[in-house]
Amino acid sequence: MKNFPLLAFVLFFLSLSSANAKIEAILGEVPLEQNENILPIPPLSSIDLNEVIISRKQYVVSYNRKNRSPNWAAWKIDLASLGRVKRTNVFLTDDILENYLASFSEHAVLPTDFYESCFDRGHQVPSADRNDSVENNQATFVMSNMLPQTAFLNRVIWEHLESYTRDLVVNKAKKVYVVAGPIYDENFGMIGPDKDIPVPSKNFKIIYILEANQTARDINTNTPTISVIMPNILKSGKKPLQDLQELCSSSTHTLLAAPKDDWKKYQTSIAEIEKEAGIKITKF
Repeated sequence: MKNFPLLAFVLFFLSLSSANAKIEAILGEVPLEQNENILPIPPLSSIDLNEVIISRKQYVVSYNRKNRSPNWAAWKIDLASLGRVKRTNVFLTDDILENYLASFSEHAVLPTDFYESCFDRGHQVPSADRNDSVENNQATFVMSNMLPQTAFLNRVIWEHLESYTRDLVVNKAKKVYVVAGPIYDENFGMIGPDKDIPVPSKNFKIIYILEANQTARDINTNTPTISVIMPNILKSGKKPLQDLQELCSSSTHTLLAAPKDDWKKYQTSIAEIEKEAGIKITKF
């Protein structure tokens, strides 16, 4: 293990997980116990795989070495997070993760690893949730924050919920804490030059809604939440591998004829997300 002046916190962190979960390392510039994006709601992988936690000021990500993808990402959104900076749109290899993985003769995902797959590089922490500065926006474009998503999921139903969430902050004077990640309950294929990045069958998201003057420590059993499981499918409803032509020909123009509240039909319980995603959410 690395970076364990945080040992006391990590022991607490682990105690919320199943016996099989293990934090292998904590990377990043922000000590985890000081990261305002996650306390006190650390989701944990309960699958029999190690986690590499990447703790940045913009978010926290649990990276899965086997899947070469995030188990989950956690972040907060408040008015200070939102600004007028344009989307930097420069996808980057996560250098912090690359340096760590090099000691195992492994590598972080390259931006080009999604090429020719016809899947979007789907942000977990959205670019538009961190547009207060160029630095913060650029941090959302590292590949450790990406999952393979169909254009219909990424640009339509997922984006509609993202926009609704930001509207809560901007127009309803709320602060929100979000946890999002993949579900692999069906075989949706693998991408990448070595075919070693599995495509999620679904994505989940949990949103905790607070007043603007509250902090994560105010989250309790009465806190309003939105929780969804969204399928990683095509607009036609088919699975991606069932229609490669539709997967590769989707355009923003043809996708956007969908109601902005379509995300509501994917609402579910946190318990169902825990079951399907294999994570543990702190109970308050």
